[in-house]
Amino acid sequence: MRIAILGVISALFCGLAVAETWGPATASPGSERRNNSLKEAFRELKMAPNETVSRIVMDRIWVLWMQAPDSETAEDMNRALRARGGYNLDKALGILDGMIDRHPDYAEVWNQRSYIHFLKEDFDKSLSDCETALELEPRHIGCMTGMARILIRHQGRFKAGESLLKEAMKLHPFVYEKVLLKEVPGEEL
Repeated sequence: MRIAILGVISALFCGLAVAETWGPATASPGSERRNNSLKEAFRELKMAPNETVSRIVMDRIWVLWMQAPDSETAEDMNRALRARGGYNLDKALGILDGMIDRHPDYAEVWNQRSYIHFLKEDFDKSLSDCETALELEPRHIGCMTGMARILIRHQGRFKAGESLLKEAMKLHPFVYEKVLLKEVPGEEL
């Protein structure tokens, strides 16, 4: 049961349903082509008529976010994901630390390291890494929802968590974590 729950959280937090391996970007993570693709995908996500379509669009977004700036970083990301998949969290963390040293502007490496901290129940470090990822990619729904989950479920900071979820829902109306929101009479989710 615990493994199944972690698998669901992993897929939601890190977009692992997208692909098993990540190659280098055809252009750097900050390139105009990639940014235009993300802008279009986010437009489609906001307009998605249902959850199925939104998941398909989110898969495209995760592919774009995961694109590494070079082949060495792509292979390191694959190694880190395999280590995490085998629950060798310290090894995954070491790989991600090295990636951050080389590419501190690669938002997805911060998100992935945040998830490792989450799994290790080091919630303050997880939040800190997500904050950095959001500085680099303000639309990072995975970080918004991951932070909201920590704030609501682990730190009792409901208002801050709900605020983040509402921001995520502006980008992704079908975001799974909206179930964490409390219904307030007269307020539409």
